[in-house]
Amino acid sequence: MIGIGIDTGGTYTDAVIYDLENKQILESAKSLTTKSRLETGITNVLEKLSQTALQSASFMALSTTLATNACVEGKGGRAKLVFIGVNPGTVDETYLSYGLPPSREIYFMDGDPADALRPEIKPDWVKFRQDIRTCFTDCDSIAVVQIHPKDNGAAYEKTALQIITEELDVPCITGYELFHDLNVLRRGASALLNARLMPVMKEFFKAIKVSLKNLGLSLPIVIVRSDGSLMSQGFASTRPVETLLCGPAASVMGGVELADEENALIVDMGGTTSDIAIVKNHTPVTVREGIQIGIYKTFVKGLYVDTFGLGGDSAIRYENGRLYLDTERVIPLCTLSSQFPGVLAQLEELNQTGKPHSHFLHEFFVLMKEPRNKSSYTQVELDFCSALSDGPLIFTKAAAAIHKDTYNFSMKRLEQEGIVMRSGLTPTDIMHIRKDYTPFDRKASVLGAEFIARSVEITADRLTDKVYHLVKKKLYCNLVRILLSDHNSTKHKHLNPDMLNSLIEESYEDAVTHETSSFFSTQFQTHATLIGVGAPIHIFLEDVAKLLGTKAVIPRNAAVANALGAVVGNVSASYDVEIKPLYDSSDLTGYQVFTRSGCLSFKDYDAARETAIEEALDGARSEAYQRGAVGQITTSYESSISEAAIGENNLFLGEMIVGHAIGRIISL
Repeated sequence: MIGIGIDTGGTYTDAVIYDLENKQILESAKSLTTKSRLETGITNVLEKLSQTALQSASFMALSTTLATNACVEGKGGRAKLVFIGVNPGTVDETYLSYGLPPSREIYFMDGDPADALRPEIKPDWVKFRQDIRTCFTDCDSIAVVQIHPKDNGAAYEKTALQIITEELDVPCITGYELFHDLNVLRRGASALLNARLMPVMKEFFKAIKVSLKNLGLSLPIVIVRSDGSLMSQGFASTRPVETLLCGPAASVMGGVELADEENALIVDMGGTTSDIAIVKNHTPVTVREGIQIGIYKTFVKGLYVDTFGLGGDSAIRYENGRLYLDTERVIPLCTLSSQFPGVLAQLEELNQTGKPHSHFLHEFFVLMKEPRNKSSYTQVELDFCSALSDGPLIFTKAAAAIHKDTYNFSMKRLEQEGIVMRSGLTPTDIMHIRKDYTPFDRKASVLGAEFIARSVEITADRLTDKVYHLVKKKLYCNLVRILLSDHNSTKHKHLNPDMLNSLIEESYEDAVTHETSSFFSTQFQTHATLIGVGAPIHIFLEDVAKLLGTKAVIPRNAAVANALGAVVGNVSASYDVEIKPLYDSSDLTGYQVFTRSGCLSFKDYDAARETAIEEALDGARSEAYQRGAVGQITTSYESSISEAAIGENNLFLGEMIVGHAIGRIISL
């Protein structure tokens, strides 16, 4: 059985043709990701593979860091969150800790289902229908989340969804169909993020369809989920939040496949982010709670992958004479100059002045795509896009194009929405300057480095040393942070982050300089192997491994580990059903089982548990089929009982039944 694996990352698109039976990579290729036209990059990489092998493939599996990168960079579609039964004041007190917008950007309505302790508060559906006609007109997508959905089977969310569907031509997702977890704020953040990612994934799948058509291929399409399992294209279109970290998850699966290490840290450095996963006893560690990326706390369950802003395309910037690596991804100057010959002349003109500057005058603005709904943008924004239509403009020329000076020039919204992107000096450029990696225009990298070096008053050679030092330091510090958290997560949560970071940074400097006190050493060590995947990681990981007292392994096909990991997996799904006791004073009077359709009451525990198990298995089986499983599904369940000690007795607080289902994504 032959499968095609593709990973569309922020910088490169990788592809492999894989023999699943013999576990052998038959061919692999790499091409630049074209963010304005994704299908171009995908077509380019597929064209580098043997057409005979492509035609023999039975399916195509995809992984992508696009959703993850959108979170890190704060990009995505314009989405609106509807909260039913949530207090705006509660949101204002906590929104930053969940990644929610402030309450003024959220639509609130009253509503709370009845239970044994409270009467029902019915939503005003007439007012809601009127409001969405005026308040939601500029939305790309909508998320609806209600409080206490288990008590009425999320009936309010379903009604709101029906009204939105009738009134507006925009996609809508409800929180309870995504996640059954209780925390309404975290569920809201997860659902809103899902809505923001819908346009991102829509564009991605459109690109895949065009690429396959151009190559005369007709194959089933599957995509990697956050836990390394697979799902159908249709399912991923409505639940794009479940693709969060699917690129890193695929790299974990690929790393495990490529390197036979019992205990390891898999380090995947891409263009925008670096991702670190933990492998113990040959098995990737999974998250205890939902995945968190940047400011977003979600209920997405998946492999443990820690993502932070460090990649080959991280912007090198400066402030008050100090260099730093920004989390923002920019197009490397060497790459841009290879695509647009006029870039070099603009950089040369900048350097002819011989002057430093506090602003990043070496950076360019690049039009990635035309605005879709032009009425949603200001005339200045539209004029700016028009000015960039003939090619990238360096900072001063870009400002002048809309009659702004250097100090009052900003196109933040266009950048956040991915319409305009910056190009600047990056670690990839430094690799070109040092001749560690030189496929693009090295001269553009040199000119950009000369400007920054002049602005921070150091030599260009010293700048390249400092950047490599910053990359290794960021890798080391994040590896230590992750190891400490894994060693004792409870204590780690209560440590002061600033003090901890200061200690880790001190340990890095001590390790680099080999300085230790006769009484105390701050150095950290691990026996876990560092497995490097991703194109640039081999330049940095061996030195970092030595600082941690371990070894680094760079597998032969490390550069395409994500694409390989995409074809290794099946469909897996879980479904939770809760049993809660009913007490009258101190007497147990019955049980509640929270099902998909609502809350069921039972007098007998065995009957309640039998229903809960049946519901959990049916829910998991149904979820697996929704994700694209075909044929026979294997099911199982596990249970956990919650009790409280009351004197010499235990008080029953409830039981959680978790159903599991595993199946094939296609008939292999």
